[in-house]
Amino acid sequence: MGNGIHLSKTPELRSQSPKAKEKNIMIKAARYINDFSVAVTFSTGITQLVNFLPLFEKHLKGDNLKYFSLERFKKFIIKNGSICWGKDEDIIFPASSLFKKVPIGAGNSEILYVL
Repeated sequence: MGNGIHLSKTPELRSQSPKAKEKNIMIKAARYINDFSVAVTFSTGITQLVNFLPLFEKHLKGDNLKYFSLERFKKFIIKNGSICWGKDEDIIFPASSLFKKVPIGAGNSEILYVL
């Protein structure tokens, strides 16, 4: 298929470093909580509360400012392991950019900011 690169499952890929494994993390589910906060469940089984407001404030411009409306913000979808907004995927956040290692015993109420 074209000139694309296809990676097969080889022993080298199964023995990836922890950093490489983090890059392969996918978002499996997400649930709106309140304001700009979403509970995101990753392929690791970990669910984290992510506050998207700081990231939106820093990076959204032009036509994408419409996602500051909570009505539109709540209409996110999960596609190809990422969280997206807009029917044409105007905004996409891959799981690897959202996943944060949480220390053992950390409370689930902690809000993690996307940096």
